[in-house]
Amino acid sequence: MTENEVEFFDHLAPNWDADEVRSTPARVNAILDLLLIRPGMSILDLGTGTGVLIPYLTERIGADGKIVAIDLSEGMLSIARKKYGEYENVEFLKLDFEEEQIPGEYDLIMLYSVFPHLHYPKQTIDWLYKMNRKPGGRLVIALPSDEKFINNIHHERKSESDHLPPASRLAAIIREWGYDAEVAADTEDAYVIVIK
Repeated sequence: MTENEVEFFDHLAPNWDADEVRSTPARVNAILDLLLIRPGMSILDLGTGTGVLIPYLTERIGADGKIVAIDLSEGMLSIARKKYGEYENVEFLKLDFEEEQIPGEYDLIMLYSVFPHLHYPKQTIDWLYKMNRKPGGRLVIALPSDEKFINNIHHERKSESDHLPPASRLAAIIREWGYDAEVAADTEDAYVIVIK
């Protein structure tokens, strides 16, 4: 992520929760229900932002599970820490997961509302799959909307490669990269691809 992008998210952080209307409890729960999250799982929450997934994930994994929540925006992370810093099984890390190594291996790696912001999607998926995914673990690309909604928000991006393709197309691309990728949801309220 560029310095300008980090500044952009730092600037948005104070109003992020009020302005983010798509990540409603119903949508988030519907997405997470597809993933069969169990007590005791370890989860990597990439691009955690203000921690939108944290209460839903901790409820599912229980006290024996663990979440590592990563973001590059200190503004976003400071809000997430204020909201969920008392959770003993959640660790917050500030790092650029496309450039820096992430410690540990995880049962589930969540890229929630993050994939359209990746600069190196194939390399990032390769790295996460090889370095941070436990054997049998999964990577999940998820958004609480369809690609049309996301591309409308990101309309200022000029390159076609910056736009999010339909879920079936992205899953096909990821399969071309050599991974088992399937569409778990493709509706106006959920875009979910699971990589095994």
